[in-house]
Amino acid sequence: MRTAHWVFRVLLLTPLAASLGTGAARAQDQDQDNSLAAAARRTQEQKKDQPKAAKVWDNNNLPTTAPVSVVGPEPAAAGSNTTDTTNSSTSAADAKPAPTAAEMARLNSDLDVAKQRLGDLKADLDVAQRKYALDQQTYYGKPDFAADKAGAAALASEKSDVDAKADAVAAAEKLLASVQIKVDEAGKAATQKAAQDQAAQNAAANPPPAAPAPPAAPATSNPDAATVNAK
Repeated sequence: MRTAHWVFRVLLLTPLAASLGTGAARAQDQDQDNSLAAAARRTQEQKKDQPKAAKVWDNNNLPTTAPVSVVGPEPAAAGSNTTDTTNSSTSAADAKPAPTAAEMARLNSDLDVAKQRLGDLKADLDVAQRKYALDQQTYYGKPDFAADKAGAAALASEKSDVDAKADAVAAAEKLLASVQIKVDEAGKAATQKAAQDQAAQNAAANPPPAAPAPPAAPATSNPDAATVNAK
C-alpha cells in the first residue's frame, strides 16, 4: 500500500518538474535572444559613429574616360626663365655698394682697435685667473681656513672680478666678429667694383669690329643703249 502511494506521488510530480524545466529553458533562451539583439544594436551604432574611410585612388579604380582635376598651381612652361629672373633680382638686391677709400680705412681701423682691445682683455683675464688660483690654494691650505672670514671675502671678490673680466672678453669677441664681417663684405664689394671697372675699361679699349658693308649690287646691261652707240 505504501509503495503504491509513493508511485502515485512520483507520477504527479514528474509533469510538474518537466514543466518547470521547460519554463527555465525558455527564459534562458529569451535572455540569450535579448543579449544578441542588444549586441547587434550596439554594433550598428558603432558603425554609424565611425567616420567613412577616404577613398584611395590607384591604377585599378582611376577613371580613364573623364579628365582628372588636380588642385594646385599650373606647372611652369618649359624654358621658363622665372628662376633665373628671381635669382638675378635677389643677387642685385643683396649686392652692396662698394665702399670708398675713406670707409675702408675706417673699417680697417675699427678692426685693429677691436683686435687690440680683445688682446688686452684676455691678458687681464689671464692675470686675474692666475692670482685667484694662487690665493685660493693659499686660503684652503690653512688648517683653520673656515675661521678666516677676511680671506673668504677676498676670494669671493676675486671670483667676481674674474667673472666680470670673462664677460668682457666674450663681449669683445662678439664685437670683433661683427667688425670682421663688415670688413669682409666691404672688401668683397670693392673687389666686384674693381672687376666691373676693369671690364668696362677693356671694352672701351677694344671695341668690337664694325660689321662688314653689304656687297654692291651688280650693274645691269642695257642692250638697246649698246645698239644706239654702235650706229
